[in-house]
Amino acid sequence: MPMPSDFLTWGELPDWRDASFVNSSVLHAAILLFSANQNPLGERFITHLSETLGTDDVHKLNDFLEELRKPHVLVMLGKRQASMGKTFVRPYYALHPVARMPARVPSELVLAIARRESEFDPNVISPVGARGLMQVMPKTAKEMADRVGLRYSQKRLETDWAYNARIGITYLEELAERYAGNPVLMSVAYNAGPSRADRWIELMGDPRKSEVDVIDWIEMAPFQETRNYIMRVTESLPIYQARLGKAIAPKSFEAMLKGSSLSLRTP
Repeated sequence: MPMPSDFLTWGELPDWRDASFVNSSVLHAAILLFSANQNPLGERFITHLSETLGTDDVHKLNDFLEELRKPHVLVMLGKRQASMGKTFVRPYYALHPVARMPARVPSELVLAIARRESEFDPNVISPVGARGLMQVMPKTAKEMADRVGLRYSQKRLETDWAYNARIGITYLEELAERYAGNPVLMSVAYNAGPSRADRWIELMGDPRKSEVDVIDWIEMAPFQETRNYIMRVTESLPIYQARLGKAIAPKSFEAMLKGSSLSLRTP
């Protein structure tokens, strides 16, 4: 079923400079914080500001943040609005320039993984040590850097989103080859490791095979975090396809989960 034409965009709106919030002291404080590289505080001011805005002005705030190139803040804006029962697809599924990086896997996958891993925050470090935009573990990062001839730098993993993404994309390309582009198994492997993906195939069957119900397979995954991860990544794929202006294949979501929609492309 095609998405409605107004699902991903809001149509013609007045310029954000005409919005009610442009003279807000909260907005001005956020801009100063962003200028001082105090992004987490700036984000808090923006999301707080959004709580008082009507629908039109939330869309204009989205346009303002896109102009500032703040994809992480956009995601947080979308999530804050979602917590209030309001759906704004453009910020919730914000775009990021990582989608323009050379890759042999589809750009919608790169966006879906990066959004789920870090909410597009290029500096975040997880409690277990995963780093940056695509939350790469240092050991995996070193292996991938060696594979593509990059000099490994842990500092750059945390400070250079493009370096981090190049390594994360290389890992996704390896997983696409290993699991024939299957989105479920690639999601498991990126989140919980390839060894667990392989073990779960032995335990529960191969979700790509016709005799295995892929929905049941996901629901039986031993880790709740990974079950949720699979669902959040895979549900993002058709939305990001649409946001990128790609044609969405006329097949069921279940067929996409069982198939090889993320197979490697020729370089």
